[in-house]
Amino acid sequence: MDLTIHQNCPSCGADIVLSEADRLIRCPYCEVQNFMVTRGLLRFVLPHKAPDHILPEDMFYAPYLRFKGNIYYCKGKFIKYKVVDTTQQGMLVSALPPSLGLRPQAMPVTLVTEEVVGHFLPQTIKAKTVLERAAQLTVIDSENIKAPFYHRAYIGETLSCIYLPLYIDNGTLYDAVTNKALGRGGSEDTMRTGTFSYKENWAPHFLATVCPHCGDLLSGKRDSLILSCYNCHSSWKEQKGGFQKIQWSAVATDYKGMYHLPFWKMTVRAVGVALETFADFLRATNQPLVIQPRHRERQLIFWIPGFKVRPSTFLRLGKNLTLRQEKIGEGGQEMPEHMHPVTLPRKEAVQALKSVFAGAALNKQKLLPQLPEVHFKVLETELCYLPFFDKGYDFVQEQTGISIAQSVLNFGRKL
Repeated sequence: MDLTIHQNCPSCGADIVLSEADRLIRCPYCEVQNFMVTRGLLRFVLPHKAPDHILPEDMFYAPYLRFKGNIYYCKGKFIKYKVVDTTQQGMLVSALPPSLGLRPQAMPVTLVTEEVVGHFLPQTIKAKTVLERAAQLTVIDSENIKAPFYHRAYIGETLSCIYLPLYIDNGTLYDAVTNKALGRGGSEDTMRTGTFSYKENWAPHFLATVCPHCGDLLSGKRDSLILSCYNCHSSWKEQKGGFQKIQWSAVATDYKGMYHLPFWKMTVRAVGVALETFADFLRATNQPLVIQPRHRERQLIFWIPGFKVRPSTFLRLGKNLTLRQEKIGEGGQEMPEHMHPVTLPRKEAVQALKSVFAGAALNKQKLLPQLPEVHFKVLETELCYLPFFDKGYDFVQEQTGISIAQSVLNFGRKL
């Protein structure tokens, strides 16, 4: 589930409500649009109900690391996946609860800003450790499969830090959210040792959504990672604090009102197994097709969804579009009117290559043990928008007939 976040508008200072995935921020008061750029982990703080006699500068904030995302893993002859949303202590203190439970989802949080005064306890557990602990959930989930792991990938993951507010009153440490005692015998002076104040590099910064090429306003949905310019027909991603132009195309259609879904079209070459052409891919995955000369002439191209969606649907779309890529027409440079936002970045699409490759295999018992030796080198990447018919409950791809339920697509924006 998404967090509900309170954030001040960077232009007028008004309080606006965001979801965790929001990047394109439109203020309902001044109507100014900005793109939010994070620097490292996003840091949030839970609202507190500390007594009035507890001054803001006497508050303490304990870090919890939150992992949310999908974990794909290959074990034995199976491809499994698990949706994980967990918070764990960012420091080892026995008096503190081991997890925040459902609190981050049940109550609004605010971004940590300079207005949050008090003492921040140091994070002593690395984010990598949280990933390893999340990975252990896949081990527990697959205990009945007595076979080795061949591959694991984190796709669509989000790492953030959520601070639990605390205070000390008459030598007792309290959870400031519930005002319940956590332990006795502490002192404020001892608690302050090693703490620090708010750091400026925690705050996100904001980019004006003006096309660097023509100066027109860039467009996108609230959770878009890629912004588009309808004036000069260009697409842009944020990189190193600025906008960088990306290669894109949209497959032409004769029908009006089509809904276009984004896919990362990746031309790749594999190391560790003979995969250089589409024919090699069909042969390696044991597809029931007669290999034709045209298959040998076609480069190896993967089609990876550029949006977050349930793991089963993600693998199905990636596998089926990759297998049916010959039916997809060439892309053009006319910007579609109705486009689904890009919510899965390119780097995570690269991480998904092995999982999609494994998912396409008909003889998984034979192919999966080869995965540790397979490494994909991406030669070229293009963001390609494919046209889908709106059938009411489903979207159906025009050239391939591949479908996706609209409810599943909408739910994916909350993953």
